[in-house]
Amino acid sequence: MADLTFVTFKKEGGVFKTYIPVSQFLSSNTNIDDILKVAANLYEQFLTATRTELIDVNNYRMHNKPLPARVIWRLGDKIFRFVESLAERKLEIDGIYVHLSRDFNVKRKWLEKVIIFRRYIPDEYYIPESVNWGYFEKSTRRKAEELMKNFT
Repeated sequence: MADLTFVTFKKEGGVFKTYIPVSQFLSSNTNIDDILKVAANLYEQFLTATRTELIDVNNYRMHNKPLPARVIWRLGDKIFRFVESLAERKLEIDGIYVHLSRDFNVKRKWLEKVIIFRRYIPDEYYIPESVNWGYFEKSTRRKAEELMKNFT
């Protein structure tokens, strides 16, 4: 597999701009401008689509309702699908946690747990509808592995 080009997204003038290291720009034989525009558009679309999930999470919290673990899994899955869509274009976010915690206005540690949860549970089908995120928030990896172990 070819090396991935690291990209950075920064909001400027209300839109996201994409940046890559100069060394990768100079060694590229493709039209970098087009790739950077596509990446910026993908990032903006991803943020817009994912904010809906974050609003759901915040609504559960504001109303002191138990947050279904499947809601968190879906958020993690959107992140996974976005990373995959960049990889298909031979791109990777340089510091994904920094970008997402900044642009979603969430704590990095919480975001790490969301991604760990999704990484160890390949499909939301494995998560019982009655299980809340609170069960997985501490020892996320261990509890996700236990859940999957029960299915094998």
